[in-house]
Amino acid sequence: MPDTLPLVLTISVAILTIMLVILAIKLIMVLGQVQESLKKFNLTIDKASQVVDLTHNKIEGILNPFHGLSVFVSNFISGLKITESFMAWLNRDQDEDLIDEDSIDDEDEEVTKSKKK
Repeated sequence: MPDTLPLVLTISVAILTIMLVILAIKLIMVLGQVQESLKKFNLTIDKASQVVDLTHNKIEGILNPFHGLSVFVSNFISGLKITESFMAWLNRDQDEDLIDEDSIDDEDEEVTKSKKK
């Protein structure tokens, strides 16, 4: 009997050691699969980032001409306003001349009316 206790303990320790080795191997395999999954996930994220960047660049490429067109239109409108102001300034002198001519015509009519009387 005294020889059975060390034999049982040795067998138990050997079985536990084998079980721990198998468990460690399984854990290493699971960690390897997790690593592969993370690599695939990172590649997917990188591809998605590239797609987003490409899409962003395409949208900017599409919108840049419209931005240039809107700048052109606003500058064209500003130019028209400046031209309109300049034309009004030029016509100011003509309007004053017309007013003066109208007043001279009115005075001439009054003079002719008074002569007729």
